Amino acid sequence: MRVRGVAAALVALLVVGCGNSTVSPPTVEPTPGNATSGVPVETAEPTPEPSPMPSGPPALAVNVADGAKDVPVDTLITVSRNRVEVTDVEVTTTASGRNAVPVIGGVDASGNWVAKSRLDPGATYTVSARGRADDGSELTARSRFTTKSLSRNQEVFPTVGPLAELGGPFGVAQPVIIQFDLPVANKAEFERNLSVTSEPAQTGSWGWINDSEVHYRPKDYWQPGTRIKLEANLNGVDAGNGTYGQLNRELEVKIGVRNVTKVDLETKQLSFQRDGGEVHTWPVSAGKPGFTTRSGTKIIMEKIYSTRMESETTGIAAGSAEGYDLNVHYALRLTQSGEFFHAAPWNASNFGRVNASHGCTGLSDSAAESYYEQAQIGDPVEFTGSDRELEWGNGWTEWNITWDEWQERSAL
Repeated sequence: MRVRGVAAALVALLVVGCGNSTVSPPTVEPTPGNATSGVPVETAEPTPEPSPMPSGPPALAVNVADGAKDVPVDTLITVSRNRVEVTDVEVTTTASGRNAVPVIGGVDASGNWVAKSRLDPGATYTVSARGRADDGSELTARSRFTTKSLSRNQEVFPTVGPLAELGGPFGVAQPVIIQFDLPVANKAEFERNLSVTSEPAQTGSWGWINDSEVHYRPKDYWQPGTRIKLEANLNGVDAGNGTYGQLNRELEVKIGVRNVTKVDLETKQLSFQRDGGEVHTWPVSAGKPGFTTRSGTKIIMEKIYSTRMESETTGIAAGSAEGYDLNVHYALRLTQSGEFFHAAPWNASNFGRVNASHGCTGLSDSAAESYYEQAQIGDPVEFTGSDRELEWGNGWTEWNITWDEWQERSAL
């Protein structure tokens, strides 16, 4: 598969710093169709119609003619048979360099051999197939062909998350995330080539956040200890408007303990719960008037032990009455626009009494350290008590709509 040097950032345009920034919700209309539901299961790669075969004598055929040029990359190599058992198929490609690389496939329910993934652009493929007829005789089929080249602006590269380097385990609200470096018009075709399985099995669905990002979440929070596997078989898939997916991706994720945090912005109290029982209650100070902290269910997106927060990143001029430049510790990101939990010792007199920040939720040093150590990326945080609602797409916001509404964001 083709490898690109720089992948798209999984969390793009993040603002580091509390502030009054607003993220406008993407104007994405759900694609008409039936919503995806039910227990996630492995889905077989879509198989094209096999080439017509004679009804009489045994035959073996490759669906791409020998010597063909500019073969579309969304072609799925198929070796069709008639009264023949396919005994061996070898497919190689020079897509990854000078040396031929094998292409994986297998025999489907109809007895035809089908490649697992589609084709790379500007590559040469060689197919050699053997089969045994009813009378024991051996048949062969061979094809050597080249695929159509694509320009860089015709290639759609996926980045999957949560990022493997974060390790995990992750919280019970953690979505499976795929971001694309170019918009996807043919969402339904992409979604057909995405598979998520979980152990234990749980009902879930894909939902498009915008044209360049799709998430998978379960109907209810993941069960603690769940193991999740993503298979994104997108190489060569038609993305629409003359663009095609590049690279297949896989991801394995483990869910940890069930942490749920509840923040009441009126009483200025944080309740940290594990497995349904309260572990800690801490007083906090959140956003003051003009910088109100948003209500809604947020998800911890990032853990940063120490970071610099500058007001300019949220649109507040340096040196102004509201300007700030601070080094903070135990930071837990909640939104793309810059809401965090973090230690705020300068606000100690306001904890539990007055909301006095620029939008972040501050705790004492000891509370922030304890919370930081126990929190997981993917933990849900349920904020209530303000009249400012969390905007769609400002962070991982899928838990702010009903299950039915989420399913409507599926393209299938």
